[in-house]
Amino acid sequence: MPTLTFSQIAAMTGGEVLQQPDLATTAVVIDSRQATPDSVFFAIKGERLDGHQFLQQALATARGAVVSQMPENVAADKGIVRVDDTTAALQRLARAIRERDDFLLIGITGSAGKTTTKEMIATLVGTERRTFRSFGNFNNLIGCPLCIDNTPDDAEVVVSEMGMNHMGEIAQLAGLTRPDVGVYTNIAPVHIEFFGTIEKIAEAKRELLENVKSDGTIVLNTDNEHVMRIGEGFAGTKVTYGIDHEGQYRATAVTERGLLGTRFTVRAEGEDRDFELALPGRHNLSNLLAAIATARVIGISWDGITKGIADLKPAYHRGVVVPYRGATIYDDSYNSNPYALASALTLLKQAEATRRIAVIGDMLELGADQELDYHRDSGRAIPKEVDAVIGVGRRAKSLLDGAREAGFGDEQLHHFYTYQNGAFAEPLCAIYTATGLAKSKSSSGNDTSLQKVLREGITKYIPLSNPQSFKNYNTKIKNRQLKLLTL
Repeated sequence: MPTLTFSQIAAMTGGEVLQQPDLATTAVVIDSRQATPDSVFFAIKGERLDGHQFLQQALATARGAVVSQMPENVAADKGIVRVDDTTAALQRLARAIRERDDFLLIGITGSAGKTTTKEMIATLVGTERRTFRSFGNFNNLIGCPLCIDNTPDDAEVVVSEMGMNHMGEIAQLAGLTRPDVGVYTNIAPVHIEFFGTIEKIAEAKRELLENVKSDGTIVLNTDNEHVMRIGEGFAGTKVTYGIDHEGQYRATAVTERGLLGTRFTVRAEGEDRDFELALPGRHNLSNLLAAIATARVIGISWDGITKGIADLKPAYHRGVVVPYRGATIYDDSYNSNPYALASALTLLKQAEATRRIAVIGDMLELGADQELDYHRDSGRAIPKEVDAVIGVGRRAKSLLDGAREAGFGDEQLHHFYTYQNGAFAEPLCAIYTATGLAKSKSSSGNDTSLQKVLREGITKYIPLSNPQSFKNYNTKIKNRQLKLLTL
């Protein structure tokens, strides 16, 4: 965050200073547990919790707060700004910082791959420019402005992802930030429950390019017809990338090496350049092409891009490979959907193993009228190279029905209604100990951690040589997907 006084924060948010106008702060937090001595705490009112409930806890550490109601018994040395709406104030501060500070902003949207693409762009661009990226998957009406609010004074480039599950959300985010470059990964039936059709999802995604600066650029995936269609009316500069279709930045001579990654050649700017990507999967190659195209748009050299590719690491819960007692955990645990599941199963098919097991959970937000059909279709598409499928959740039963229709035998299919208490861990481990490879992928609609189930369930049946490595790996997730591969 730029260094701002509470008087400046009040002016930028439309609020009123109640205490310590000249006190300065350099960070914005919305979680009282993350307060630091130089931070200002925004007491956000959410659906379940009100940040004002945690104000005293935050002010025990933070320099001050932005509130919509004056707290009692606040120490006199704390800065306080009162506003009508703290969420709106967070967003107004982001708009003011964006208008005031001279950094180039790259906005990323798509149905899948946003966070990985953001991390890739930031890594490539960061080889030559001071670069700030949004935290994790902070891509909504609170997370996106929060990241802009924390942009360092010396940032030259900011990379921010923009998500949505309703029409108008990206328009708000992109309207706040006015990207110089807009990047599209893909458009697929994700959050279709809230839109009805993929065409309406594409219409919502169009809001990014509608809010890119007038002299800005959009980066488009030629392998996705919906992306190319919404880009047709854009009047500014368009840059394209692809694998299966022609693009200004196209991958050729692609050699997929399973979990070892991908070798490929980039054909661009009249030359061919060879690269190796350590992150596995064709979907990650597509994400990298978007990053390469974007880096070139803003002037990063090919030497910088080469260095950045060598430094790439998977984002948290997105393609993390964890060795585990003769097994390999492949953790891509975020937002399962038919598009992402197909990518995961392709990787499972390619991975070298004597035996392959897919553990697949429910996929959410596909619409009450369509979700079982999507699950059944995904089941029909499971590669024949998979030896066993464990389905977890009510909807996953339809996925197993689809697999059965595609020729899988009953002895290959196992169903459990819940992750809880490690219900599926024993049969999974029984299959594992018979030697093989397993992948699980799900989107759980409760607070159960599939990682926790795997940690507790697997370690019950297979002793760990290094318990700490799996302890570090365990994290609570919600509405996430996990792929587990054991070799």
